[in-house]
Amino acid sequence: MLELCFDMSTRGALRVAQHCGGGGKGAVGVIVAASDQGDPVAEQAARRAAEAFRRRQEELEREAVPLGGSPNDVLTLSLGLDMGDIREPLGEVRYQLQRQWYDGENEIADRDWGRNLEAAECLKACGPGDTIRIWADRTPHSACGLLHAASLLKDTKAAVHVVFLPLWRETGDGKTLVSYLGWGEVEPELFGHFLSHEIPVPPVALGAMAHQWEALRRENAPLRAVVNGQVRSVGENFYDEMIRRHIPEGQTKIANIIGDVLGWEKPGIGDVWLAERIRWMLSAGELRMVREDPERFYRSVVERA
Repeated sequence: MLELCFDMSTRGALRVAQHCGGGGKGAVGVIVAASDQGDPVAEQAARRAAEAFRRRQEELEREAVPLGGSPNDVLTLSLGLDMGDIREPLGEVRYQLQRQWYDGENEIADRDWGRNLEAAECLKACGPGDTIRIWADRTPHSACGLLHAASLLKDTKAAVHVVFLPLWRETGDGKTLVSYLGWGEVEPELFGHFLSHEIPVPPVALGAMAHQWEALRRENAPLRAVVNGQVRSVGENFYDEMIRRHIPEGQTKIANIIGDVLGWEKPGIGDVWLAERIRWMLSAGELRMVREDPERFYRSVVERA
């Protein structure tokens, strides 16, 4: 069984999910507390946070449903195909675009790109005796990734299954609903709980998705979004109104604007595109740079022009 996902965060979670539970084999968490040394209030807060984390991890260990399999079975096509040129999803233009998103971390960018290429080759080499389980959600990059994966798998005759992330999950006590946008928000120990949502994908459906992907490639819009449940080519200004709603009066850091858009609007798109649109607003004179940080764009301070 091959496991396929569409971002590196979910790849890591799936690898943990394969053998989670059983005491101490679950996710690893880090708690960071920043305060003046010796501040008793901060120290108490840090202890409470650590205790809450420990209790949550114990609860997850009890709930864990391991997926089984080998870490080598987990594949990712972390290509961000909702943004930019998709005429050749695994070609040189796409590679250079991906590199830009890593903000100078070229070694990590090249490593992840290599994983994408290996995953694509592995999928294309599948045959009638192989099974691929795809973990898909309603974020634009995952929706595009699913269509692209269908184009790679449509002629392989492999058995393809999809686990669609539901809108919410009821907790064990039956009193709370937890909502998710993407698989990257799901704790590894809980992945196995969603196997009841796994469905087979018939060849005709793979063909239809592959056809839709080819249409999107021909359109090659600057951006793709999920509109009424379907992936659609949209203009580069599609998310601009969301950004404008979170530009306050007065001065603010770019990181604050992006954080508010992601936190309140939940557009399903990452910070990279939002940062690019803020750059465009600066160049168009809609925003004014108050204090530029030459090393970290997100730390720069802007205001309405």
